[in-house]
Amino acid sequence: MFGRYKIKLSERITLHFISINSYSPRLKNFIESNIHQIWNGDNEIVESENDIKITKTELKKLLEKKTPLQINGIISEFICHLYLRANKFKQHFLFSNLEEKGMKKGFDGLYGINDEFYIYESKSSLESTLNATHNSNISEAYNDLKKKIEGSNTTNDPWKNAYHHSTLRAVNFNDTISKTLKKLSKDYVNNKFEKIESHNLIPSSTIFLGNRYTSIDKNDLLIKIQNLTSTYSCKHLNVLCLNKNTIQNFIDYLDE
Repeated sequence: MFGRYKIKLSERITLHFISINSYSPRLKNFIESNIHQIWNGDNEIVESENDIKITKTELKKLLEKKTPLQINGIISEFICHLYLRANKFKQHFLFSNLEEKGMKKGFDGLYGINDEFYIYESKSSLESTLNATHNSNISEAYNDLKKKIEGSNTTNDPWKNAYHHSTLRAVNFNDTISKTLKKLSKDYVNNKFEKIESHNLIPSSTIFLGNRYTSIDKNDLLIKIQNLTSTYSCKHLNVLCLNKNTIQNFIDYLDE
């Protein structure tokens, strides 16, 4: 379904290499069974097929208002959210709220496993960017997380945004995670910043290739990402690298 290659480098670091050329019936079915919850939250019940059609229409209208770079970003994030859900990560945010920019200056997502939370940051490259690399995108995502967590830019409190999402009715509530996020937000306001090594991270990279599409060369990328992440400070690290043919696959699905 995801053309996945997953390898655990250590107790701390896991790599996920994903290659999607076209949307198989299995992948479309999985999107269909998750799109409403990704957009609206896990507690939003699908009462009829029309609910899913409405969600698809909302996503289409969102994409119509965006630049090509923003469209790339939204679609790549959606696929990564889909993949993480397939791997039992629990979504503690609303994708709809993130993409309407109300909370966008926070993290790109926050996931939970048991009482542990993982912070997600996504980077993607346009099909026309011929020199795009997963190493470059993952490096940018990690450095952005580091700046947000360690307070390099204090104009926006990312923990407050994450806490707000964690308390929404449509999101499965986890009291431990919510209380932790609230404390981190208060500390941030008081210029008491965290260190990145205390946190679980999910940086992701999506490269759209178009006519140049090829599956990820797992042997080559494994060495490159292993070298890159060997210097990273974190509690646990899940690295997502996605080769994708085009944004059109997703747009075509929304039109079905």
